[in-house]
Amino acid sequence: MFERFMVGPKSYYELLVKPHFADLLPEGSFNGTIGEFTVMDDVSSKRKIVDILGNQNILKRRDASCNIVFSPVGKAAIRSIETDEIYGATKHCENEFYKGCLEDYRNKDPKFRDYIMDFFLKAIRVDINSNAYWGDIDRAADASGVWNWNTFDGVFKHYADYIADGTIKASQTTSLDDGDITPQQAFEYLDWAYKNQDIFLKSMADNMKAFYVSQSILDAYEQYLILTGGAYNIQYYLNGIPNLRFKRIQLLPEPTWDPIMAALNGGTSAHAVVLTIRGNFVFATDKSYGEATPEGVKALMVWYSYDKLTWKYANFMRAGTGIAFPEHTVIGLTQF
Repeated sequence: MFERFMVGPKSYYELLVKPHFADLLPEGSFNGTIGEFTVMDDVSSKRKIVDILGNQNILKRRDASCNIVFSPVGKAAIRSIETDEIYGATKHCENEFYKGCLEDYRNKDPKFRDYIMDFFLKAIRVDINSNAYWGDIDRAADASGVWNWNTFDGVFKHYADYIADGTIKASQTTSLDDGDITPQQAFEYLDWAYKNQDIFLKSMADNMKAFYVSQSILDAYEQYLILTGGAYNIQYYLNGIPNLRFKRIQLLPEPTWDPIMAALNGGTSAHAVVLTIRGNFVFATDKSYGEATPEGVKALMVWYSYDKLTWKYANFMRAGTGIAFPEHTVIGLTQF
């Protein structure tokens, strides 16, 4: 049983934020594309996005001089990324909670507090995920109260801006139909994206790029392979998610996209395919940020409020997203 629990910003980052953006687990299980984000953990407000590709053009001819020109192999990208101050908070009143049929469980309350902490941290991770992709601070809140999508801007908001200002060429974008899609349509969407790569993206090695797709497209493409005799190409991660490729480029599904897009589309299923450089999505935070308390700066706090007879839980962090090289993207998305 605890009366007060506080975690500093760096520990909070190491315990919750960093693991959430981890890549494939060692045993090969796939846990969604959030692990594909490049994470910047030192963005206190705004800074240049780290160059995810590194530099080139460093070879030079020797001359009679002893002067050596040292060229950088990495630099900051031309684009910037910003973070917003965000927080999450909940409370648990034991007197309200243990009424009626739950009254007999009051003496087990410490265990229920552990459950609430787990639920609280899980909710934060889900909200980070939904906003990292679909966040738009100008969007109205989800009327159903299920999804959080307006706390900070996500990568699809940035993609919309880059399409609007011409950074992403018109030939590299298209609108996908909503509703159910056929196996043939899934193939055609992937084929369209592959054929419309810009010259730089096309020249990159296949393992340096990926198709990021909604589960609906992955499922329909898997069915396409089965129907066309290509079932022998289907492999699976240990947790049963198909590990598929199109023209040697891996398809990576994000399980949260389908329900969120359907909610944004008025309940009708919607679809997305993004072909780009792996690690092109950037998540920024500040592992030194938190709330000032008498015990120092804290990012996660749990305490008992005697005046309200209530347990309170709160976390504080900075978050923002960006795209390192949006011009090297082919994107198809249902318009909603």
